[in-house]
Amino acid sequence: MDLRKTLKFVHNLLSSNDVDHALIGGLGLACYGSTRATVDLDLLIYEEDKEKTSELLVKNGFALQNQSEEVLQFGGLGYVDLLIARRPISRDILKLSNSGGPNGINFVRAEDLIGLKIQAYKNDPKREFQDKADIQYLIESQADLDWDLIKSYANLFEEWEIIDEIRQKLKS
Repeated sequence: MDLRKTLKFVHNLLSSNDVDHALIGGLGLACYGSTRATVDLDLLIYEEDKEKTSELLVKNGFALQNQSEEVLQFGGLGYVDLLIARRPISRDILKLSNSGGPNGINFVRAEDLIGLKIQAYKNDPKREFQDKADIQYLIESQADLDWDLIKSYANLFEEWEIIDEIRQKLKS
């Protein structure tokens, strides 16, 4: 199954079973005009929907490959990574997500995507180059970013100087 079909299938499956979800990752970036290649579907879901979502995906041809408190990863019909919204910050990210993405799916705000990208490369340094390029793209392409919100995310990971440096370079 190609990524577009995976997106449509999973979105319809979750929507028809009342599971709130929003695009993050590479397809979340695509909602802001990025054409970066990606091979998986990354979604944010609420913690209370974790078991239900896992059961739905497994019953519909996906195989659970990895799980933790924070993430569920599936293969099979396509690659699907689910980030679990457990804490107030991630719950707000999902609650405040934008509507109107591909196939009507919600997608997270640009500032929230930047925060998730910072978290991703801090948790896995091998991702740093790509995630910082994604952050740069969002800063360049989005005119009215909430810099106080971005700074609050960056400060969680002691990355504000780095993010502000990217911002300042793009201003000049």
